[in-house]
Amino acid sequence: PGHPLAGRERHGPAAARADLFLGRTWALCPLPETSPAAVEAVTALVLACGADPVITDPETHDQWVALVSHVPHLVAAAMAARLAPSVVPADALRLAGQGLRDVTRIAAGDSALWTQILSANAGPVAEVLAAVAVDLSAAARALAGVSAETPADVTDLLERGQAGVARIPGKHGGQPRNFTVVQVVIPDQPGELARLFNAAGAAGVNIEDVRIEHSPGLPVGVAELSVRPDQAAALLDAMEAGGWPVRR
Repeated sequence: PGHPLAGRERHGPAAARADLFLGRTWALCPLPETSPAAVEAVTALVLACGADPVITDPETHDQWVALVSHVPHLVAAAMAARLAPSVVPADALRLAGQGLRDVTRIAAGDSALWTQILSANAGPVAEVLAAVAVDLSAAARALAGVSAETPADVTDLLERGQAGVARIPGKHGGQPRNFTVVQVVIPDQPGELARLFNAAGAAGVNIEDVRIEHSPGLPVGVAELSVRPDQAAALLDAMEAGGWPVRR
């Protein structure tokens, strides 16, 4: 038994990617009766796909994926479900920022497939979901009686959330790293991102990650470029030299 920890919210042949498993964890859960030859053959397949095999037992695997994959999907779906027309008018969604898009992105996954996934791991998923519900219920109770001071329960949840984010593996599954985010205002037109990346490359700056936030009603957006702190100044200089407004 094995499980590649890689996937997308899209499905079907058109959504296929040759690098889908590259650098991703692939859990292998051999049973006592699994032959060494079978483990060797499946491990070879994992390595051929460019993935990183991790050996564990089925029970531990189920607990781990409930936490890092299955419950996050349900939480995203629960938030996205609050956006139904019967709950939220269309005008309210005009205020939506990148945070809402980030939180709900994976909720676009195939509902039939995810029903099967969640049902197959129902016990561990229910346990993690109940723990998340406890935290959210405590925050709701605190906010319902909020005073001039920030409720301790809310502050505690936010701080534990920050600590949890810091533990998520970084680029290529390595240790989490702190990057500096450089914000660049770019026109929403063909070739602009390519020009921006070329300018960064010419300056010797490696862009570790990128996110684009579009400006509602305007033909521009903000590209948030994550780079090593020691390269931020060089990137800012390159962006200004290329004519892009930047935020220092």
